[in-house]
Amino acid sequence: MIEDLALAFQASLLVRHAPPAVADGFCAGRLGDERARTFGTLPRGVDGRAIVDRALAA
Repeated sequence: MIEDLALAFQASLLVRHAPPAVADGFCAGRLGDERARTFGTLPRGVDGRAIVDRALAA
């Protein structure tokens, strides 16, 4: 339960403060039906390129 609360809090922060591709990717990968607990695992349809481009621009 604590882990689920932490994920929900992370998602809420990303939805409010991150670009849509990042927030959508996190929510789909950690909260969606195809969620996975493995680092770097994202379901189909997530804009991985936009996430990587944002990380490299920082």
